[in-house]
Amino acid sequence: MEAILLGCGEAFDEDLPNTSVLLKFSSTLLLDCGFSVPPQVWRAVPDANTIDAVYISHAHADHYFGLPALLGRMWEDGRTKPLSLISQAAVLDQIREALELGYRGLPARFRYSIEEQAVAPGQTLRIGDASLDFAHTSHPSPNLAIRIEAEGKKVCYSGDGMFTDASRRLFCGADLLIHEAYSFERIPVHADIGRLIEMAEQEGVRRLALVHVQRDLRRNPERILRAIQQKPHFDLPEPASRIEI
Repeated sequence: MEAILLGCGEAFDEDLPNTSVLLKFSSTLLLDCGFSVPPQVWRAVPDANTIDAVYISHAHADHYFGLPALLGRMWEDGRTKPLSLISQAAVLDQIREALELGYRGLPARFRYSIEEQAVAPGQTLRIGDASLDFAHTSHPSPNLAIRIEAEGKKVCYSGDGMFTDASRRLFCGADLLIHEAYSFERIPVHADIGRLIEMAEQEGVRRLALVHVQRDLRRNPERILRAIQQKPHFDLPEPASRIEI
């Protein structure tokens, strides 16, 4: 299993692409697709039929506004294989609207089908040989963290928001946890780095990747690097980082 960090930036970072992960196992799963993500996908995945499913954690622009371009280019490049689109029911409604607003009438011309799969906390979904489970985080736009279990490994992705009791249970024993780590401050809409590191250690997370860091903090990361310097399996990845699990 391999995770490619296509982007690791927050919503308004001029240097780093929006946080997005390409997870490769027996299937290929894209986790979130914000407005700056499609060029990263096109460079990493030249074959329009490679991605089997796209998961959208919540309805903020830096997590799903890239879908019109991504799906439109799949059509233009000749995709024929069905694509699973996984999210909360309300988010799927917004995605349909975004596709029409971006390129009105184009989805009706796709030569591939989009198979929508609505998910909710506590639900398990199968994608190929993998099982997917979900839990709420604390975020103004309802957000579902996801755990993917495949090939004997557990990979978790937070989307946005501070962890909750439910999401930390989801993360327990993860081989890799990719979690937003916006700042060291305790703010109501994002995770703070100190408590996130503490939680990951308590829950036996084997590797922690800190993403979606506030742009000024990310440009001057010395404080973050000091916080993880004694933790060799906790890191601050760069875009296009590849993690073998």
